[in-house]
Parts: sequence; structure tokens; C-alpha cells
Amino acid sequence: MDEEKYFTGGVFSKTLEDGRCGADLELQHDRVVASTVEGPQFSVRYDDCDIEIGGYHGKMVFCRNSDRSVTIFCDEKRFAASLAYAAGGLLDDQLTLQKQQTKSQSRRGRWIGLTVVVLLLAALIGTYYAIRIAAEAAVGAIPVSVDRQIGSQAFLAMDPGGPEINDPVVTGAIQTMVDRLAPHAAIQGMQFDVHVIDSPELNAFCLPGGTIVVYTGLMQRAEHPDQVAGVLAHEMAHATLRHGLRQISQSLGLAAAVNVLLGNVEGIVVAGAEVFQLATINSYSRGQETAADMEGVRMLHAAEIDPLALSQFFEMMKEEGGDLPGSLSWLSTHPDHDARIVNVRGQMAELEARQYRPLDIDWDAVRRRLNDN
Repeated sequence: MDEEKYFTGGVFSKTLEDGRCGADLELQHDRVVASTVEGPQFSVRYDDCDIEIGGYHGKMVFCRNSDRSVTIFCDEKRFAASLAYAAGGLLDDQLTLQKQQTKSQSRRGRWIGLTVVVLLLAALIGTYYAIRIAAEAAVGAIPVSVDRQIGSQAFLAMDPGGPEINDPVVTGAIQTMVDRLAPHAAIQGMQFDVHVIDSPELNAFCLPGGTIVVYTGLMQRAEHPDQVAGVLAHEMAHATLRHGLRQISQSLGLAAAVNVLLGNVEGIVVAGAEVFQLATINSYSRGQETAADMEGVRMLHAAEIDPLALSQFFEMMKEEGGDLPGSLSWLSTHPDHDARIVNVRGQMAELEARQYRPLDIDWDAVRRRLNDN
């Protein structure tokens, strides 16, 4: 059989029982002929043929006579080219036009599909962020006791990196600073629990709900207690601004946001305590760090502790630390120190004048006890 003349296809006609039937097609010199499996034979002359290309896959070639009583169709790949050859050029214009229209429709379909995908993605992203924004707003409605449960469980689960010091001279110095700052916190009545860890690491942090951890390395490096109080004010601000709960929501993603909106605090406490380990404590966003700086300065000023001590501490550590080696943990995890020094001093210039009072702490005695341990 000549593969350029014979194809498998079908025919539409009202004379057929079901209106359509499969057929063997033959491209003759003047017409296309369809021999159906039911017996009847149909044909469409090339000079009386209307061409359309389409169908489910957009590749079906339909050959209709002028009164549309017979339509012969085929979707074999080489049929259109063989039809054009057999018709001797009579159908070239129609086939070319149909192919152009098919390509145009295909491109339009792809653009429509792409547009639909983009719109769906935009809707999904919009829904995601709407939930996150709503969850952020809902954080304020969750009791602070949830923060405290998260912080307590996280502290019990983490390795603080050294033994805890219970020397009353050392812990009492930190407690004095906290007692001076706490009445001026953004959340009144938050209880701050102090833990001093014997480690050369220059670090301090405050877990959600008010669990404060201070490393002896930080205390030994400070020249006077106001500098440590400045660091504590910043870390306490993270707790009172509830950055921990917001950080947990960020870390856990959409599921945590939904839990926040639904008020499922038990799930938040369990999951939050697992993710809020030492590695994530100092991974607050730039905006949260700036907010903690500003709130810390406000607390220091309200407690009559000179906020400039914080910027002085930054400056001292930069001079001594150079490129900030890994041991300088508190500074190395808090970026843009130059900008923060400028911000602290700028905020100070806007505060009303106040007489600052020194902390009632014998700092030399504290440092001697630290050296003895």
C-alpha cells in the first residue's frame, strides 16, 4: 500500500446510524474517499472541500463538502501534507491558514494557561501571607503564659554550654539589673528568671516569657554593670515585644500560623519549644533587632540607667574584637554595629533630659568572684 495515499480516520454523516463511523481513507487524484467499516463509502472532492484543523489535540484535519453533509477526518501526522500533495495545490491556502490559526490558538491557549497558573499562584501566595499577617495580629491575643511555657521547656531541653553559677554575688548583680529594668518593660508583670552560665562565651539571651541566660564571658568583658544592663535591656525587649512567638511562627511556617489563629496553644508550646533552641535565639530579623534596640534604650532611660553604656559596649567590643571572632557570640550574631551605635545615640538625643543613677553593684567584687570560679 502507498502510505502517502492510505490513512485511517473516520467520517461524519447523518446517513450513518450513530452519525459517525471509523473509516479507511484514500487520497485519490480528485477527492478523498472514506470506506466505512459499516459498508457505505463517502467522498469529498478537493474542489468542493472546506478544511478545518482542530479537534481535542488541535491536530485533527476535517474535510467537509460545501453542503456539510459529509465530513471526513484524520489525525495521522502526515495526512495534511499528503492531502496537499494529492490535491495538487487546490487546498494549500486553506491548509496554510488553518495551520496558522491553530498555532495562534495554541499560543493563546498557552498564554491563558500561564495566566491562570500565575493568578492561582498569586492567590495562594496572597492567602498564605494573609494567614501569616492575621496570625501576626493574633499573637497579641495569646496569653503571655504561652510564651513562658515555651521558654521554660526550651531552656530545660537545651544545652546551655556550661554549668550554672549559683554564687549570690554574681547572680545577685544580674538580678539587680533585671529588677531595675523590669518595672519599665512593655509587658507589666512579666517575671524574669535569671540564669548565669560559667562559660567564656560573650553572650546573653532572653527566651520567650522571660527566662534570661547570661554567660560569665560577657560579665568579665564589661567594664561596668551599666554595659551589661544595656545588653540585658535589649534581650528583655525581645521577650516583652514577643519576638520569640513571632519567630516560632516564622520557623514553623503556615501550620503554626493556622494554630495561632485557631488558638491551639498546646501545639504551639510543644513545637515552639523544639525549634527555639540556642541556634535560633539570635536569628531575629533586622526589624526585630532594631525594635529591640529602641525598646531597650527606652527601658534603660526609664530605669535611669544611661543608655549610652550600650553603645559604649559596642564600641569597646569592636576595638578589642576586630573582625569579631566566633567567641564574641553576642556581637557576631547582631549585625550592623556601626549603624546600631548611631541609632542608639540618635534615639538618646530625642529623649528628655534625665539624671541617671548608678546601679548599686560592686562590680569589682563581682569580677573577682567570677575569676575565683
